Amino acid sequence: MQRVVSVNSGLVVHDTLDGEVLAIRNDTGTYFSMVGTAADVWACILAGLDVVEAGAVLSARYEIAAADAAAAVDSFVAELLEHQLVVERAAEPVAAAPAPLVSRVAWQVPVLEQFTDMQDLLLFDTIHEVQPEGWPNVSGPQG
Repeated sequence: MQRVVSVNSGLVVHDTLDGEVLAIRNDTGTYFSMVGTAADVWACILAGLDVVEAGAVLSARYEIAAADAAAAVDSFVAELLEHQLVVERAAEPVAAAPAPLVSRVAWQVPVLEQFTDMQDLLLFDTIHEVQPEGWPNVSGPQG
């Protein structure tokens, strides 16, 4: 399970606010929310950890064996790959891993929540519809 992934920066913008990761596919307008263990897996991905290393980090934080955590991470990463939020890449030197909590907390399976209710709004981008002359010269059919 030496799978290593990174954020699909060509399609995805993301940020973490108050422990919740928000990721938006800029080609579809679909957005995703990750909290708890899912947000921790995302932090491990940003740090460049492979599945086994991420499992060890999560095992230090949560009441779960490292092998079980690695299996859960691998399953979650497969879901992220399916939604094209991440892409597989070659292993590289690792950045600093997220620091474990002082005391371990109960494990919860990482969950990726998907939302499509704001696709039209998130895809609305007049900047990309403007001609080189600038606003208000909009590309496309004129009404």
